[in-house]
Amino acid sequence: MDEFVLGIDKEKFRSTNAKWNELMLNDPWSVGYVSTLIEAANWKNKEEWEQTYYASGENRNKYIEQNAARLGHTLEYFNDVTVPYNKANYYALSWDIKNVNTQRGRTKEDFAAKGKILYDAVKNNGYGLTLEECIECVRFRVICETWNGIILRENNTVATLQRMFPNLKFVKAEGEMDHTYAVDFQVYKDEKLVCAIQIKPKSYLQNAPYIVKARQANINKYAAYKAKYGASVLTVISTSKGEILNQEVLSQIRSIL
Repeated sequence: MDEFVLGIDKEKFRSTNAKWNELMLNDPWSVGYVSTLIEAANWKNKEEWEQTYYASGENRNKYIEQNAARLGHTLEYFNDVTVPYNKANYYALSWDIKNVNTQRGRTKEDFAAKGKILYDAVKNNGYGLTLEECIECVRFRVICETWNGIILRENNTVATLQRMFPNLKFVKAEGEMDHTYAVDFQVYKDEKLVCAIQIKPKSYLQNAPYIVKARQANINKYAAYKAKYGASVLTVISTSKGEILNQEVLSQIRSIL
């Protein structure tokens, strides 16, 4: 299957990474559990995935409009990307409320609104970003990187690991576990959990401030996972074709078995 290709200057795109994370535009409240949404079907191609995500967003908006009285909130509330800022209040929300946003996609119009938020935050960062480019940054991160990362990189990488470790079972983590613990797959031997893995591209090894911050956040999530499940989370660096770049992780897996 084909990859999505970034249509704007790579340096411009990278210059928005920190604000994208800082503004929590990547939160499931803002864009849904995209890993769960993309795993929900066997896609014919990347275009089908993109259109289905937008259609899910249309359904979300209709659902909110039809159930506003029961939910106790209007579309304006569900489109407020600042809701997760107050973690105590956010965690206290009922699953019924959270699931409206986390289990559905967004529309192109929703992406445009998020692009405007991003644009206002980065328009003076020295890269000369336009509003249209910021909207494309939103689309590429949500639609394209999810496809490239999960359908191509993750699936191909797990296929490689499965060939190398035929006695292991790699089980895809649900969206909530992925978000909470930075886990892509849980690994079992004879039905016993032996470890978990997170699959990342080579760029994850760079030392840009936002990547360093992301790595530290993931280290904390790995520790929380180990405390709860008694198993380590290993980071696998790979290409979209499934070639494993940090070969030392293979030794780590063998040492656990």
